[in-house]
Parts: sequence; C-alpha cells; structure tokens
Amino acid sequence: MEPGFAGYLYNQKINALEEDTIEVLMNTFGVTRSMTSRGYGFVLMILTGLFAFRVFAQLVQAWHPVDFLPPYAAWHSGALPYSLLVSVQGIILAACLRIVWGVFKGTIAPSAPKGNILFGLGIIYGLGMCIRLFVGLTIAPDHYWFGAIVPTIFHLVLASFVILYGCFHVKFSQLLSPSYRNNPT
Repeated sequence: MEPGFAGYLYNQKINALEEDTIEVLMNTFGVTRSMTSRGYGFVLMILTGLFAFRVFAQLVQAWHPVDFLPPYAAWHSGALPYSLLVSVQGIILAACLRIVWGVFKGTIAPSAPKGNILFGLGIIYGLGMCIRLFVGLTIAPDHYWFGAIVPTIFHLVLASFVILYGCFHVKFSQLLSPSYRNNPT
C-alpha cells in the first residue's frame, strides 16, 4: 500500500478487483445481489437440512439398517472413529442451525472481512472436496478416504454453506454504513 493519492488509487483498484472476483464466484454459485436476507436463510436452511439428513441417515444405518439407504460403509470413510465423527457432526449441525436462526431473525452483524474469509475458506474447502471426489471416482476408487463418495458429497454441502454464509456477510455489510462496516459489534 502506497501513501497519499497513489495509495488511494491502488486500494481502489484492489477493492474493485476483489469485488469483481467475488461477483463472478457468487454468480457461479447462483447467488445474486438481489437475494434477500430471508433468501439466504432459506438456502442455508436447505443446506443444513441436507447435512442433518446425512447425520441421521448414518445413525440409522449404524443402529437399525434399512434397505432404501446406502449401507453404513458408504456413509463412513473411517477417517475418524464414528463416536467422534457423530459428536463433531452434532456440533457442526448446532452451529449451522444457530447461523440459520440468526440470519432469519436478523441478529447477525454482517462483516465484509469475515465474509471474505468465510468465502475464501469455503472455496478452498469446496475445491479440495472436488479434487477428492475426482480422485475417488477415477484414480483411487478403493482408497478408504478418496473412495468415500457419500461423505465427499456432503462435504460439498458444507462447503456450499460456508461459501453462501460468506456471501451473506459480504452482501449485507455493503448495505450498512461505512463506520459500522469497519467496526461491527
């Protein structure tokens, strides 16, 4: 960052580039600037519901298997012991539900920096899971981690949640005054 007017112009270019990049990626994921807070809440709720389905379906297959769901082994890669996995999934599910509730109730203070971090981490997470899925479908289908297709798909659901929640922060922080945007409480 340069001082003075040149620094100001440089920062304006960087900010415009970041906004253009985020805009392109948001459009890629079907997120529009006109989506309302309730719209974000609704999509986040659907993603949370998909993840909850994954958690409960695996529980069903572990305790009382049914024929219409994939077998337990398809839901579990074995990377973590199941008791630890289901505990972590419960924490993630609780966090997702809290976020959805906050988005619907309007109790979350949007923050562009937080949104950019969430968005970036979600993209990295999603790309990592896309690579995992590709490798599992092509190169290493018998590998315990790469070949675990069902868990990978639900990791993509969680990555989508993180990306969308980041988009929510970026979009709605732009609607706030500049002084509030820089110091959310």
